[in-house]
Amino acid sequence: MSHLRTIPEGTPLNSPIHVIHHLESRLVSLDEQQQQVAFQYPDAPQRIRGLAGTGKTVTFAKRAAMIHKDHPDWKIAFIFFTRSLYDQIIYERISTYYQELSGGQEPNWNNLNVLHAWGAKDRDGFYRNLAHKCSLKPLSVRDVENIFGYKVSPAVAFEYICDQLEAQITDYPKLYDIILIDEGQDLPPSFYRLARNILNEPKRLYWAYDEAQGIGSLIVPEPSVIFGRNNDGSLIVDIRGQSKNFNKCYRTPKQLLMIAHAVNMGLLRDEGVLQGVTQKAQWENLGYTVLDGDFSDSSVKQKKLVKVERQPEKNIHPIDNSDFPYQDAIGDIFELQAFDNEEEEQEWIAQKVANDLQHGLQPSDIIITALCGNDEKKYFQKLKQALINYDVHAYIAGVDDSRDIFQKDGCVTISNIYRAKGNEAYKVYVCRVHYAIQPLSYKEETELHKRNEAFVAITRARIWCVVTGLESPIFEEMRQYKEQFPYLIFPAFNKNSLKRVTDVLDE
Repeated sequence: MSHLRTIPEGTPLNSPIHVIHHLESRLVSLDEQQQQVAFQYPDAPQRIRGLAGTGKTVTFAKRAAMIHKDHPDWKIAFIFFTRSLYDQIIYERISTYYQELSGGQEPNWNNLNVLHAWGAKDRDGFYRNLAHKCSLKPLSVRDVENIFGYKVSPAVAFEYICDQLEAQITDYPKLYDIILIDEGQDLPPSFYRLARNILNEPKRLYWAYDEAQGIGSLIVPEPSVIFGRNNDGSLIVDIRGQSKNFNKCYRTPKQLLMIAHAVNMGLLRDEGVLQGVTQKAQWENLGYTVLDGDFSDSSVKQKKLVKVERQPEKNIHPIDNSDFPYQDAIGDIFELQAFDNEEEEQEWIAQKVANDLQHGLQPSDIIITALCGNDEKKYFQKLKQALINYDVHAYIAGVDDSRDIFQKDGCVTISNIYRAKGNEAYKVYVCRVHYAIQPLSYKEETELHKRNEAFVAITRARIWCVVTGLESPIFEEMRQYKEQFPYLIFPAFNKNSLKRVTDVLDE
């Protein structure tokens, strides 16, 4: 997060600097529900479902700091999936909150472990640590590829190694009193079982997730699916009464969030809706009001239209307020631009970014990310060169330096979607969006994965999002969503017509 910047004298009122300055001066603190969730930690499992930008990570970071302050001798693990978030979670979040609570003291990191879900030779990780504790050899992506005989995505590899570890462990060590799992949608069911099995009673396992952001695993982390049931049919892990739902979006303006949801579900997809929630109450859980239509079999059969809008109180982004003082400076927050080839796309983006910097944005205000596609390394290198040609310094996250560093001073960050996840910027360029409907078969992707990638990419933006790619039907979809705003209007669908149902169960 940038420090509060100064506005140069004589800056015109329609300059984007005014918009950013206004947002920086009104940093949103946690609302009442989140404060309550952060500072109350039940002696039982708990699930938090929350949209992108609703404060899940902040809530869990505050909770970890609070528990560590209350119980300094407890062993706590905070687990996450995106490596580029290490410093953000440890130093900017947990450490800051703990110092606020303790009068400036530093946490005891021996008892409060911040762990990447997998880990690497140069970094602790939950999986690697547990394998070593059980005297088993931890596996890498390369090991899995050697076993399979072909290239696999990190998500496929991670599911395999967690399944293997679960099958091999016969006697679980008890390592923690509390485990908090952030980005839970990216983790396979066996990971949750491994985590629960190494907890001391009463097995305080807390997990936060957003099913729309699952770009690796596509599970919806439901206790009945992950942990199963006892012989009498009762749930092994029962979270009824302990499930929380966050649907107030702080980070992303309403228009971007609605378009991201529409793309994610494929509401106007030619071949029909792909995934989503199928009941009026579930739409309300996501922060929407169903104005017209329903999800009954007869409505689906007759292709009747459903019309929804976002509940005003659920989107509290400053620019969504009618009294926002710099409306003229906001401009078009969702821009679409399609091209005939990727060289044109790269050149256009470089020109736009150079223009952004001339108009007062700082390099740290901008992230350029892309949906996973063919020849990704080459694409990013060419994009970086195009930026250099316009005297723009750029940094490819995870390539130009340590895999844990996402941003460098004075540089615009270029990042693949896996590293961009969990990060955010005032302006985000989402490239190669044609891949949203072109899954890569060699990575065992589906269109569900790709649309989730698009959702993640769009919701990295705090104000402006520019979407580019080669002309394809996904652009026509997005043009329609943009025209429909502030509503989404789409043909009725239900469980029978979807590839993936994301209704919340076990409540």
